[in-house]
Amino acid sequence: MRILHLTDTHLYGDPAARHYERIDTGAALRGLLGRLEGLADVDVVVHTGDASEDGTAASYRLLHEILDPFAAGLGAPLVVVMGNHDVSAVYGETIAAGERKAESQDRVVPLEGGARVVVLDTSVPGAGYGHLDPEQLDWLRGVLAEPAPGGTVLALHHPPLVAATTLLRGLDLDGLDELAAVLAGSDVRMVLSGHYHHEMTGAIGGIPVHVAPGVTNVVDPVGAGESEQSLAMSGASLIALGDGVPRVVTSVFPNAGDTLGDPGAPVYRFDAGQVAAIVAAAGR
Repeated sequence: MRILHLTDTHLYGDPAARHYERIDTGAALRGLLGRLEGLADVDVVVHTGDASEDGTAASYRLLHEILDPFAAGLGAPLVVVMGNHDVSAVYGETIAAGERKAESQDRVVPLEGGARVVVLDTSVPGAGYGHLDPEQLDWLRGVLAEPAPGGTVLALHHPPLVAATTLLRGLDLDGLDELAAVLAGSDVRMVLSGHYHHEMTGAIGGIPVHVAPGVTNVVDPVGAGESEQSLAMSGASLIALGDGVPRVVTSVFPNAGDTLGDPGAPVYRFDAGQVAAIVAAAGR
């Protein structure tokens, strides 16, 4: 199974809006997809959240206006996860209601060949961190109780990994031990996430986890120190699941929606004081 993994498009309903007053997020997504025109043999396109920046119906219509024909051209279904900037209820009203409950985007997406993608909605209204409530974990446990013939991919926005930067650690996912207990012994072969805006790999309960870089910008986790900065880049990952270890390759390109046109200039750089303020306001 081959998966195209996209994340963090942060689209707006207002076409004049710019992310950090700089990035045209619609142009960033279209430009990235243009770079991927040579792709083939993709079984599913998975977008792991923060599809929207403003949570509007117009932003979700724009997302599907751009991504639906792209995925159709690959002959692959599109799976969309909700992130902390998304409004799950609006997505449910505009595009499709959730499976577990209408206002929460938890669902099972069957794939050709007997595999499936299980989507978990980790968003907390008004907050930046992620959370899975007991009812979601019970639902997931019930889904995984019956293995899929081709195995399961779990997709959620907030990675089940300890974040690499101080800011992102203030916005990470609650309850990793509880999730690991549900996944233990299951048919989940890979966990896909976004949120961090940079590539990262790890594992939960022995199951590989991959975090794809953002489409709207890419965070620098190595040179940040106690500060936080992102660059005007866009990325995507291609994942191949076979009988052995997953094969993951990632490409990062200059952001096609950068109105400044300078990949070397950070989209933002927060000092330690600004990072502390953001973490304090994260809602946890």
